Amino acid sequence: MESKVILLVIIGTIGVMLMAFSVVFFVLLYRRKVLENQLDMQEVKTKHQQEMLNATLKSQESERNRLGTELHDSVGAMLSSIKLNLQVTKKREGVVSLEPILGHLDETISQVRTISHQMMPIILKKYGLKHAVEDLFEKVSSDEITASISEWEESKLDEENTLMLFRIIQELVNNSLKHAQANNITLGITTQEGKMHLCYQDDGIGFPEGVIKNSDGMGLLNIKNRAQAIHASVDFSNPETGGAKVDLVIDASID
Repeated sequence: MESKVILLVIIGTIGVMLMAFSVVFFVLLYRRKVLENQLDMQEVKTKHQQEMLNATLKSQESERNRLGTELHDSVGAMLSSIKLNLQVTKKREGVVSLEPILGHLDETISQVRTISHQMMPIILKKYGLKHAVEDLFEKVSSDEITASISEWEESKLDEENTLMLFRIIQELVNNSLKHAQANNITLGITTQEGKMHLCYQDDGIGFPEGVIKNSDGMGLLNIKNRAQAIHASVDFSNPETGGAKVDLVIDASID
């Protein structure tokens, strides 16, 4: 009788333990399922955010091209027509006072042309990234600052990604001109193991440490967003030799 009681106790204990293990197992399984669902939702959210970012950047570029075309074809043409009429009037009537107005018109036409080309980089579409960068560097170079290409081994990118990369370079140059107090800018592009490496440097005051840590400056944020759109990694740093440095790595297979 006593042995039966012991056997029943053992069986009962085993049963309770099995039930406890079952509950623990199902709780762990449930938590794992919840975690997997959360990860799936996060992945969908991240993908959606990436798609929204790409759509926003494409929309911005489309609007830039539209405004660039309007400036070049409409406003530029109207200014040129006004200049021509004033020149005819000056020649016919001998109005010397028109000379300053013609000078201001020349300057305005030049500025409109520059802005329209920045918004709608015709050189990039016609001749490719290297020629567009050379043209950009030529325009920004002066007695105070020199911009040059140190090396160039460009991989083939599609039109959208090439435009994004050019916008990144424009933003880097603007940052050097506005904030860095730099005298020299260098850009190098190389290709290694199917990846395009872009190295941009200037000899200015460097990035503020807080900006590097958080990438919260407007220019750096624009660069990060555009880099993300072309699936590129970007790193901002202040080399020991001075100045600022930006390293960008792009999967050269994206097209």
